[in-house]
Amino acid sequence: MRKYLVGSGVVLLITLMVACTAGKTSVTGSWTRLDHEPEQFKKIVILGIAQNSQNRRIFEDQVETRLAAKGYPVIAALDLLPPNAAIGTITKEIVGSIFESANIDAVFTMSMRHQEDTRHYVPARGTYYTPYYSTMGFYDYYGGFSNYYYTPGYYTGSFQVFLEANFFNLETGELLWSAQTKTQDVHDINKMAIQFADAIVEDFIRQNVVPAPPEASKKK
Repeated sequence: MRKYLVGSGVVLLITLMVACTAGKTSVTGSWTRLDHEPEQFKKIVILGIAQNSQNRRIFEDQVETRLAAKGYPVIAALDLLPPNAAIGTITKEIVGSIFESANIDAVFTMSMRHQEDTRHYVPARGTYYTPYYSTMGFYDYYGGFSNYYYTPGYYTGSFQVFLEANFFNLETGELLWSAQTKTQDVHDINKMAIQFADAIVEDFIRQNVVPAPPEASKKK
């Protein structure tokens, strides 16, 4: 029984180690136009540039929700444009016309720069001693199974996704702010979008690209 408990402890320890190494997202670089002063915009469109419209929706909604909660006038691009608009199947003239009709004067874009996958799978393995049964009683035979130590399969290495966000003034065409993020070992698209939105919106506001959040002003 003692050996069985030791074996169980190994499995439990590995489980806890995996739980404690949850992925995270961080801003790796941020740039703001030097001569830019915080500017109030009428409406900001959140535009995800991706072929998968479902993933676009997830990321656009997360960023839109955070900025809207702080009082900024925002709208997700998928609420204005068709799903394929971001991959070159709709002209910039049409996009411009749609944005103008919706009083859009700034755009917050998001896109994936690249991803790196250095993971490799270490298969499950187990070792056990097989006794010579004819010399053993039942309890010895039964106890022999407690000598089996099982190490579950696992991935080693890391999976990293690098995303970029840009903020443009549509009236002047100027890039006002740009930031890059790195997401490591987050394999669920919803969790990745949540972490990305948290990190990127925090940097966007901290860099004074736009005036302080209206919600913050009301508290003063």
